[in-house]
Formats: sequence, structure tokens, C-alpha cells
Amino acid sequence: MIPPFLALFCVGLCAGQGDIRRHESLPRPSISAWPSSVVPANSTVTLRCSAPTRDGNFALRKNGFPQGFVPSPDSPEGLAEFHLADLKNSNAGEYTCEYYRRESPHIRSPPSDALLLLVTGNFPKPLLQPHQRGKVTAGGKVTLQCQRPEHLTESIMFALLKKGTSTPIQIQNPVGKETDFSLQNVAVDDTGDYSCVYFQGKPPFWASEPSNHLAIWVTARDSLLEDTESSNRAETTLGTTEIILIIIFTLLFLLAAFLIYRYSNCGAALDKMTKSSHSSKKPEEVVTDVSPAVKSCSLALGCDKGAGQGCRGLA
Repeated sequence: MIPPFLALFCVGLCAGQGDIRRHESLPRPSISAWPSSVVPANSTVTLRCSAPTRDGNFALRKNGFPQGFVPSPDSPEGLAEFHLADLKNSNAGEYTCEYYRRESPHIRSPPSDALLLLVTGNFPKPLLQPHQRGKVTAGGKVTLQCQRPEHLTESIMFALLKKGTSTPIQIQNPVGKETDFSLQNVAVDDTGDYSCVYFQGKPPFWASEPSNHLAIWVTARDSLLEDTESSNRAETTLGTTEIILIIIFTLLFLLAAFLIYRYSNCGAALDKMTKSSHSSKKPEEVVTDVSPAVKSCSLALGCDKGAGQGCRGLA
């Protein structure tokens, strides 16, 4: 016995074909998969069909043909959830959903965009490897290469997956036995575990085992800028310190040179006074004509009344 909602859907389909304007006037629904549209065999996936209306019944199609899956009775208004359990290879394919009005006229909506459901495990896993190593700065580029085994000759496509997302990040045709996935202008949110699969691009859509996960780490550009500015500040501080030290050493050198010069002049003056004193005819005569420079030397050398003979003539 055909379920009532399928019978009503057939009525709506016929009515819709007779009135294209009303058919196109309904908003297009959207379809998504949870937890992912790429899942292993024997697992469970939920296909969700959403539309901006409460007056509608939903139907599911695979590869253009109606399916007998009944929406969950717990689905909220405007949303139909189709639970597909114990998945088999035959469940793989392109799914769309549509809805039709419960009340007259029973016209149906345009179909949603197609969602490709892949059931993995039919081929050996590929190899995923990066073109560059190490951390990536935000705003940069990441290139990942997915490579299938040598012996396969089927017409295939590649899909790049990220853990935690419900659909492939990218889908591409191969170049030989491999393909490159390019992630442009990456952000911190692109950090995560990536894998890839290859699959048939037409029914029955057989897919390989996923590759091993590859961790990608994206660092913030602001952090790098902050580190650079800190380094520049350190270099500036270091340059200032060096200049100060050079000035201090220069002053010390000049002071030392000045002291050496003063002491050298004082020594010559003292020696001259001593010779003059020894050459006097009368020992009791004392030299009283002492130049200012010699007096300065006496002060510099610490001469006083109790100093030695060299200082007596300066006291």
C-alpha cells in the first residue's frame, strides 16, 4: 500500500507540472547531512530538509527518483529529518528534497541543491601530504596533495574533508593519480585535522577509505606582528645601551688622559724646582717665586707642610 503522503505528493507533482508559475513561486528548500555526508558503511546519517514554510510536506529523492523514507515524526515545523540507518553502498548517491502544499492547490517546490552522500570503504585509502611543513601564518596558502594507489583505473574524483564539518571542503578532478587541494588566505579557524577520499563521479558512487588525518595549524598574523615588534624594541634598546656605554668609556678615557697629562707636567715642574733648590749657593734660601701651575700641582699631589722634600719648595 502506498503511504498517504506519497499519494499526495504524486497529486502535487501533477498539479505542479500544469502550473509552472506557481511551481517556481515556492521558495527552494535546502538539504544537509549530519554528522557528515561522507560516512562509513553500517553507520547512521540524518538528512535534513529545511524550508521557510509551515504549510508543507517533504519528500526525498536520490539520483532524481523518489525514495520511500518517511520523515521523523519529531521533526519541527519547516524541517524534515530523514534517518538512514545501517548504511550500505547502495545508499550512496545525490540526494535532493522538495515539499508540496498540504492545501489546495497542491503544488510542489523546486528541488533543493543536490547533496552527495558517500559511503566509504570500497577502495584502499589514499595518501594525504602537505607541500610545505611547519606552522602556517593566517593569510597564507596551504596546498595538500591527495594521491590514490597506482593500480586503480576507474574514473574518479577527489574530496578533501575536515574533521567537524558536514560536507567536503573541496571536490576536484584528478591530474593522473593525484590532485592538489589549495587553501587560500587561511585563517585560524582553518586549524584542524584533514583527510581525503577518492570516489566514482557517477553511480554507484563508490568511495575509498579516508586517508590518515593530517593536522594543520594556522597561527594568527597579529601574534607574529607582536613578536616582530618586541624584537624590534629589543634591538632598539640594545642600540641605545651600546651608545651610552661608548659615551661613558670615551669620557673615562679622556679623564684618564687628562690626569696623566697633569701628573706628567707636575713631575717635570717638581723636578725643575728640586734642581733649582740644589743649585742655590745658600742652602737657607727658599724659592718663593712659585708659578700658578706649580701650585696647582702641589694641590693635585696633596703637598702640605709635612710632605717630602719634593713638595717643600711648593708649600
